[in-house]
Amino acid sequence: MDPAAFDLSKFNWIGFAIAVVALMVIGFIWYAPWFPTGRIWVRLSGMDMSQKPKGAQMAMSMILMIIGALLLMFVYAHDMMVYQDAFQNTATGGKAGYKLTAMDGLTGGFFTWLGFVVPLNLNSVAFDRKPWSLFWVNAGYYLVALLVAGVVIATVGAK
Repeated sequence: MDPAAFDLSKFNWIGFAIAVVALMVIGFIWYAPWFPTGRIWVRLSGMDMSQKPKGAQMAMSMILMIIGALLLMFVYAHDMMVYQDAFQNTATGGKAGYKLTAMDGLTGGFFTWLGFVVPLNLNSVAFDRKPWSLFWVNAGYYLVALLVAGVVIATVGAK
């Protein structure tokens, strides 16, 4: 892949779309008040579940969640496309025609989480004085979501 080009012809649009939906579904479950991590999140975030958000506030929250999911999964799917291109580079020991595997997706998800999500969430403990349990709820969500997304992007609709 020419680094100067932004060629999306090998981009896995199907895997990307499914990963976006998966990220949101996992989030709805993970943070739901009936789910164990959701109960912890509600308590530690100081949420008053008796007060429902107004329509405009809820709409804005959903729009921001969708934008965030699209951005995260687009960059992640692009990274996976670049990884595949690198794995196919025979000049550096790659294998021509290499296809990403579920293990590549899990590895990519884990290291993306470790290098990007963990440091950002550590700041909430260090500077916002959030408890470690909230760190693990939030970081845990992204770990699960990135592992699932990695497998989806690597195996579903991949070119």
